[in-house]
Amino acid sequence: MGGRMTWKGVFSVVCAALFLWVLLHAAPAAAQDKNFYLDRLYMAGAPDDTIAMWRPEMSDKTRIYGQFGLGYSLNPFRTENHINDPTAAALFDDTERGGNPVGDQVIGYFTAGTEFLDRFGFQVSFPVIFGQSSNSTSFPEGGANDASDTATVAAMDMRLDLRAIAFRTAERDFKLGFNAAVWIPTGNQFSFGGDTSTSGGFFASAEYDFRKFFLVANTGVQFRPSADLNDFDLQNEWRWAVGGFVPLRGGALRLGGQIFGSTGLGRGTTFTGDNTPVEWMVEGRYTWGRINQFYAGAGGGTRLSAGYAPDFRLVGVVGTWFNIFDTAPPSPGRRYKAERFNDRGADTDKDGLPDDVDLCPTDPEDGKPPNTSDGCPALPDRDGDGIPDISDKCPDQPEDFDKIDDQDGCPEDDADKDGIADAKDACPKEPGEPSPEPAKNGCPQFIRRISGSSEIQVLKQIEFETNSAKIRPNSFKIVDEVVRLLQVNPEIKQMAIEGHTDNKGPDELNNRLSNDRANSVRQYLIDKGIDTGRLSSAGFGPQRPIADNNTADGRQKNRRVEFHIRGQGGAPSRRQTPPRQP
Repeated sequence: MGGRMTWKGVFSVVCAALFLWVLLHAAPAAAQDKNFYLDRLYMAGAPDDTIAMWRPEMSDKTRIYGQFGLGYSLNPFRTENHINDPTAAALFDDTERGGNPVGDQVIGYFTAGTEFLDRFGFQVSFPVIFGQSSNSTSFPEGGANDASDTATVAAMDMRLDLRAIAFRTAERDFKLGFNAAVWIPTGNQFSFGGDTSTSGGFFASAEYDFRKFFLVANTGVQFRPSADLNDFDLQNEWRWAVGGFVPLRGGALRLGGQIFGSTGLGRGTTFTGDNTPVEWMVEGRYTWGRINQFYAGAGGGTRLSAGYAPDFRLVGVVGTWFNIFDTAPPSPGRRYKAERFNDRGADTDKDGLPDDVDLCPTDPEDGKPPNTSDGCPALPDRDGDGIPDISDKCPDQPEDFDKIDDQDGCPEDDADKDGIADAKDACPKEPGEPSPEPAKNGCPQFIRRISGSSEIQVLKQIEFETNSAKIRPNSFKIVDEVVRLLQVNPEIKQMAIEGHTDNKGPDELNNRLSNDRANSVRQYLIDKGIDTGRLSSAGFGPQRPIADNNTADGRQKNRRVEFHIRGQGGAPSRRQTPPRQP
């Protein structure tokens, strides 16, 4: 039977072929000593992560993702890392003997995972050494007796991650997460691809989002099996990373940098030169697709210490993800049709269905859709629009299904009650004013509710008296548009009002002033009839600037009030049927 292979199938086949190829080409020589997992890059792997750092960020809908990274590192393990005597090290570095134990590496990083319940994630990472150059680590005349006959191609240890977000603020500007990781010894233990046994670690990640940029920090401990190579001793490690990133073009482009490193724990390895690698890396990432479900990124950097980190590292990644959910799941089809019985069992309502299979044993089946054999009559629907009268706000007027409040059962000619028919209204759910421009007809003048965003954009700032929370009269018309928006959109259950200032003056004064101004706007809305339970207010002073506070224009932009929708709810689905009582 013919068929078309999808990209997921191709990806699976390629991964299987690569794994088989590695197994066939990575057999170690017999006369050599085991070494350890060398690569210092903790490839994060999730769609929102950076290259070397994992973020406490999860999709609010269940999703599955896959990523492939390709990295090159120059001199990731040098002669001075395993030979302390400079005279002996010089013998290794002469032209006849070759040089560094690992001259360069090309590593492929395969990652797949899932995120669920808006707080948890599970991930599998499998790196493979596609190519590496090496030199002997054994030279008895120089006091080096540990031999390492390194394979060019080698599998590496697989890593399993279980992540969880432990805490985040309501605005999600601060997040704290934890990660438990296990490294399974699938790697080549003779070719710097794997440790000698299973290892594990516990890590934490914190992030603070300043809107225009965000900061991330990772820290944790990896419990590794002891290993040594001549003078180099490997023990448990403390790992850490810090970074800052700037989202651009609405988040589609992200630029930033990170510093990451580790040090040994115990047996004289803590903060020693060989056991304390530190690297810096800058990176950029770009996303695209209908919902930004594809991404590609690249990063590069060097080492900052004498520890076992590469002189230079270059990494590229590509990835994708997809959600697992159904926005409007259809009702399942009828799996069976009950046979009508006239002579078996009690049939109280005499509809031909015995009481033991009749969902409404006292109400006879009328044979009308949507369920013609469940034993229940169809609920009344006088206007025939498919919405039962019990849920229909206009039971005698059929719904027009014009994509404006189609769930309430009422036809809409002017949903926002602004006097402009929906057919000509460019903003049918936002009360506005007539305009000769079709794109602006019926839209408010001072605010915008952007589709897909929780923020109500204020086009003209609300002004207050100097150093006061009193709203100036010329700004009443701006707040009045917010009032009208809330009045015609009862599905907006909760709206947060935020006050912000520039950085002139003491922070304590700015924080108090921004809080008072936000509360003043909230009280104005309440005085206009908006339910107090739908509104909250808070002030953030100069903490969240949107422009440069070093310029007069920037400070003016930072003195603002913002409106954010925090909770929404809708009417019942138009095909929803309330439960029947037998």
